[in-house]
Amino acid sequence: MTPCFFGTSERQLFGIHHPAQGAERAIGVVLCYPAAQEYMLTHWAFRKLAGMLSREGFHVFRFDYYGTGDSAGEVHEGRVSTWVQDIRLAATELQDLTGVQRVALVGLRLGAALAVRAATEGLSTAALVLWEPLVQGDAWIQELELLQARRATRTLYPQPESPLEVRQELLGFAFPRALRDDILALDLAALPAWPATRTHLVAGAPRPEYQRLQERLESTGLPFQHHLVPEEGAGGQESALLSNRILQTITTLLKEAA
Repeated sequence: MTPCFFGTSERQLFGIHHPAQGAERAIGVVLCYPAAQEYMLTHWAFRKLAGMLSREGFHVFRFDYYGTGDSAGEVHEGRVSTWVQDIRLAATELQDLTGVQRVALVGLRLGAALAVRAATEGLSTAALVLWEPLVQGDAWIQELELLQARRATRTLYPQPESPLEVRQELLGFAFPRALRDDILALDLAALPAWPATRTHLVAGAPRPEYQRLQERLESTGLPFQHHLVPEEGAGGQESALLSNRILQTITTLLKEAA
């Protein structure tokens, strides 16, 4: 692994390059993290996936969005449009570092929606892998708020919730109103255009929003595949996000794309 900073001096981003091992493949892979609320839960899985892909000959790049992790910026500066641009910068950085001409994007949850936006806004991609994607922003926020409410009832001294107009945090992480509004506006199944590259939706369990997205893409005739990969003994969303079988499936899909 080789850590680096990229971007501009005013907006430095932190990334990690996992060099290809053995015979190099013709495409590189950029991994797009989910939101901060799910970052720690999935960090290990991203590191493991990066290692699996690099051993298969892929150059892999993972990074922190502006205002998150070890990148520059404050949390309140995080916006969907900014993070979409960060994905484009990460793809360019991987190409500059390695010489690969084509890049595939793997995005998890919010990262999947950001990857789609980056591709629809001009980033040429060899493949899109949407891993447990955020399809509808309002459904994603409701899901995390429900999780927060459940955790609050298990604490020794639960705190009363503030109105959404006042409270600007979610699961212990800052969640500015502007970012909330950005995410509420996300709806992958309602996008007027979709990247022509092959799209793979990979999930551990069926969900109504995945079916809606599948129907939308199949109606356009664009190349799309939905891969249901249940984990043995799976116990909810957290098990799905950390599924070894899903990591193996993503690796196989990218090998076929290369």
